[in-house]
Amino acid sequence: MIAHVSKWVLPVSAPPIRDGAVVVAGGRIAALGPAAEVLTGFTGLISDHGDGAILPGLVNCHVHLEFSALAGKVPPQARWEDWLEATLTAQGALSAARVEAGIGCGIEALRQSGTILVGEITNTGASWPFLAAGPLAYHLFYECLGFDLVEAFDLPEKFPWFGRPEVAAAAWVSAAAHAPYSVSAALFRAVAAWNRARSGLQSVHLAESQAETDFLASGNGFFEGLLKRRGRWVRDFQPPGTGAAAYLEGLGFLVPRTLAVHGTQLSAADCARLAGTKTWLVLCPRANRYTGAGEPPVPDLIQAGVNLCLGTDSLAGNWDLNLFGEMLWLYENFPACPGDLWLHLGTLSGARALDRELEFGSLTPGKQAALGFIPLKGGRDFWGELFANGAAGQWRWLE
Repeated sequence: MIAHVSKWVLPVSAPPIRDGAVVVAGGRIAALGPAAEVLTGFTGLISDHGDGAILPGLVNCHVHLEFSALAGKVPPQARWEDWLEATLTAQGALSAARVEAGIGCGIEALRQSGTILVGEITNTGASWPFLAAGPLAYHLFYECLGFDLVEAFDLPEKFPWFGRPEVAAAAWVSAAAHAPYSVSAALFRAVAAWNRARSGLQSVHLAESQAETDFLASGNGFFEGLLKRRGRWVRDFQPPGTGAAAYLEGLGFLVPRTLAVHGTQLSAADCARLAGTKTWLVLCPRANRYTGAGEPPVPDLIQAGVNLCLGTDSLAGNWDLNLFGEMLWLYENFPACPGDLWLHLGTLSGARALDRELEFGSLTPGKQAALGFIPLKGGRDFWGELFANGAAGQWRWLE
């Protein structure tokens, strides 16, 4: 047994503990509380980490590790459409070897910055072996695209990857729909049916850009041109004439086990839809700034009671994969919100969204001892210092 002691212990599921201790035995959390109480009669090893905070490993609910080789190759953009075009061009020029090398670097970057559980979006399955052999817990979402798949079908008919025995037997694998502008109604239904048969999670990029909103309203514009250039256009396509959230609600895709991502173009009515269907929304605010997508309506989402968690998106569309950067941005831009909210979204909320809260997300007896330490000087801005130091790479794993 070992007791980790520090000035602060942040359980997340309970208030911060000053001069706290966390006892670990057999890779699990055995006890925690004020050090004066927890260490009474304790005979194991005591490791005092000093001024700083012990907290659980982070949960990053949305990453594209297969884009990690694009780090530094796609600069920030003012228009989301320009970012997408640049990313598609750059990704198409990568060799398989460079993609695989980037995946390994991305996993290491996640680990070094404090992530223990990740929601990975794959388009090829290439990241799965790296995650299976790596240090992170994960949920793999295999993302499907197919705007021109208009007839009803079972998912493995068009996406043979889902017919592989190892996929069918995998506990942490789901189907994902890319976005309303790249996925037909029939494909949305096929994805949902495959996941529903396995009680699986599902993911979708939702209301990420104004171009998406315009396309669903009118059926033309940027995405009409993109789909035509890529040979996916449907000549008799009839736009739903609604926003993205209303469209997916009508298709039955907004459910408690759906992780919608981004949501920069959501209206107050859309926030109410997400809340009413208990759909999760993954906030990636720095990625939205990087790509020129806009900003999510955070106050409206909170007021509506939407289930929220955090992600970083990819190294093609963000400065790094450090989830503390997202927390710091939210803390600085929404000062009226309590600082511990952002830590909750990056830990326990994320674990709940990925259906892994029994193992991760908080310092709770019985959970895995995935905990780390961030040094603090003890200034008046506790949460600001915690997030800034975490964003600066000062995380250190304890178990």
